[in-house]
Amino acid sequence: MARVDLLDPNESDDPDVREFAPKVTAPDGSVGKHFQAETHFPEVMMKVYEARLDLARKGDLGTELFTKLAVAVSMANECKYCTGAYAKQLSPRLGGDEATREWQLALASGDLDGDEALVIDFALDALDDPAAVTDEDFETLREACGFTDETFVELLYAVNIVSGYNRVTMATDLGYDHDYPEEWADPDSYPAGFRRSAWPS
Repeated sequence: MARVDLLDPNESDDPDVREFAPKVTAPDGSVGKHFQAETHFPEVMMKVYEARLDLARKGDLGTELFTKLAVAVSMANECKYCTGAYAKQLSPRLGGDEATREWQLALASGDLDGDEALVIDFALDALDDPAAVTDEDFETLREACGFTDETFVELLYAVNIVSGYNRVTMATDLGYDHDYPEEWADPDSYPAGFRRSAWPS
């Protein structure tokens, strides 16, 4: 059971929150537990939500890569809830849940390649130990992927926001409520021995 009361933003006394609520309300009228928990501090909930949309839709990374980064960060933080949420968002872009699961397993096995692998590896290094990121890491993405200063800041903000969501959902112990198969979002479903520290660099 969640460690905080779950509130429906559609029923808030604050008109600004009620105006925001349709953005996070599904066609069936349901609101994800994550947003129900965040409704306790709606001013931040709304701003972080809009910031996440700006990163996904207006930045250099693009929506698909942003969402892949979100899955990767959530997997690294072992956040089943957010892994499932972002995997479901990624699913239509990759051709369905099974294709998304295959991508997850490729990520966890170190089998990604190309620019995508470089970007995700940089993001996970920044998540794991930001002080260990080097000048060479920056130069690699500048030369191989055309990163600008703006792109780097965008990427680091993406890591921060997703990791923050991971902490909210894990610490409040939200029950899984996504259509993506729960067993595929579970850290125990990744390859044997998989943890962030064991990922190929």
